[in-house]
Amino acid sequence: MMEDIKNPEVSIIAGPCSINEDNIYELYALASMEVRNSLGAMQRAISGVRVVGLKSRTYYKPEGKDLGIDYSHFMHNLSIYQQGGGINDFIMMPGIEMAKQVANETGLLIATEIVSPLIQVPLYERLLKGNDMLLWNPAISQIGWHFLEIIQFLEGTTWKLGLKNPKWQGKKKYDSVTSTELSSMEKAWLGLSSYVSRFKERIIFIHRGVNIVESGMYRNMPLHESAKRIKLFTGAKMYFDPSHSFGVKLRDKIVDGTLEAMKIKFSEDEYLYDGILIEAGSSRTDSGQHITHSELQGLVNVLSGFRNIAVPPIEKAKPHTAGIS
Repeated sequence: MMEDIKNPEVSIIAGPCSINEDNIYELYALASMEVRNSLGAMQRAISGVRVVGLKSRTYYKPEGKDLGIDYSHFMHNLSIYQQGGGINDFIMMPGIEMAKQVANETGLLIATEIVSPLIQVPLYERLLKGNDMLLWNPAISQIGWHFLEIIQFLEGTTWKLGLKNPKWQGKKKYDSVTSTELSSMEKAWLGLSSYVSRFKERIIFIHRGVNIVESGMYRNMPLHESAKRIKLFTGAKMYFDPSHSFGVKLRDKIVDGTLEAMKIKFSEDEYLYDGILIEAGSSRTDSGQHITHSELQGLVNVLSGFRNIAVPPIEKAKPHTAGIS
């Protein structure tokens, strides 16, 4: 029975890998997506959307390919720093303007990756200080100082901090089920939270799988036992990122794999995962690991049968009624 579970509710954050002028309309379709709840009434299904204007990439391309719609504006602001300027001299980034537009018109939480805190976060504070946000670190950047820079702007906001796990695991033969020692990945993941301990109530750990020899067809193999250990140590919420776990090669397994993950128990009366961060729709980056809006609708329909679906944190406005594709 769901009433016997501490965390029956699951938050769903969905949207494209990166935002642009061609796919922003899809966010309004997500805002309109509904699901029937346990009382038999229709409710909004998506509580947050991905609005990522600047992308972290393993390989850098100076021309800005696959780095996001905000890349040229970021480079301009970087040059302002180099020339002795400051935050007040920055130009606004289009992805942040899009985030503000979507937040105001839908009431949804805005979730975004922060590549350069001292350039991006002040601009988010300028436009979205009063809105609900989730800011997460790139999985290729596990330096805690990244978060020390972010939290300088958190006072006066309700923003949440998403801590993604590193891409590596550590010892090849490490077994998180039986080992009493934390792996290198778990130590680094747990260590990130120490940098933001004064905002511990806002921390959300995000499990996006790990690139190890045993990964097989996974882009990054999910290590749910590691997620359990981190939740045990911290008591913080844990989200699952199936897009970066299953990837392109296992794209057809994303929906079923996500549903199975949402059934995993942390204890007899608590689920392991409190939310989902998933790529859906179309994008100029990593499009092969996106599910369609129709597949997402199917996912939430099944999920609502055994978990409660969280509604948007702020019901500010009536969402657009764009069609689901």
